[in-house]
Amino acid sequence: MKSKYLFFAALSILPLPLAAQAPPIITMAEEPHHHLALHNEFVNVYNAEAAPGDSLLLHRHIHDAVAIAVGDQTVTIGIPGKPEMHTKNADGQVRMQVNGYIHSTRNDGKSTYHTVAIELLQMQTGERNLCATVLPGKPMNCPEGAPAASASKRTDVPQFSSNETRVQTVCVPAHQNVKIANPAQSELLVALDSASMSPASGSGPDETLRAGEFLWFDKGAPARTLKNGSDKEVRFVELTFKPSASAKTAVDATKPAR
Repeated sequence: MKSKYLFFAALSILPLPLAAQAPPIITMAEEPHHHLALHNEFVNVYNAEAAPGDSLLLHRHIHDAVAIAVGDQTVTIGIPGKPEMHTKNADGQVRMQVNGYIHSTRNDGKSTYHTVAIELLQMQTGERNLCATVLPGKPMNCPEGAPAASASKRTDVPQFSSNETRVQTVCVPAHQNVKIANPAQSELLVALDSASMSPASGSGPDETLRAGEFLWFDKGAPARTLKNGSDKEVRFVELTFKPSASAKTAVDATKPAR
């Protein structure tokens, strides 16, 4: 009888079976509310959507990610080991979710939660806030005079910058057009309001760009014109990307020797 008790006592101190242990935390790519819409060497772009009362499951960010709120958001953020945090994200708000961040998000609002989540696939260095608090707890580094209207009538509001990426919100006044082109860098445009965009081919009817939709421009791509035909200001978020060191090395390797 004594040996029987010793046997069960030994069982009680053995590790729990793997099935009883906490499952690994999923990544953003595995979270079912995140839908991959674009992948290239610079970014993974996801549309994250949740109905009222629904939640984005607990997940881990394995890259720094820029989150852009499409519409006003009222949410509860869950972070393991911390009290729930009730917060509001304003329409067009830009946030940085750093590599390693683990959270869930419950939609407490009465309309669909929609965030465009942009994973930055290059390692980010020298990260800094510009004219908005994208990185909480970090100082502001707003360029003198920003935001300011440019000669093209657009107003640029710098948000965030690193040695690899720059993020700014652009405002286009009513009944104004602006050209979108960057011969030196690749660029991502995320619409916050509806507007028209001239076709990529350069001919044919304009395309409608709705809030939450985006366009990718390769470095040196032909210019396209964003047209605000409304009586209100139109906004979009513009991300520009410097070529990675590996990409530069690959380009240099293809140059003929002299």
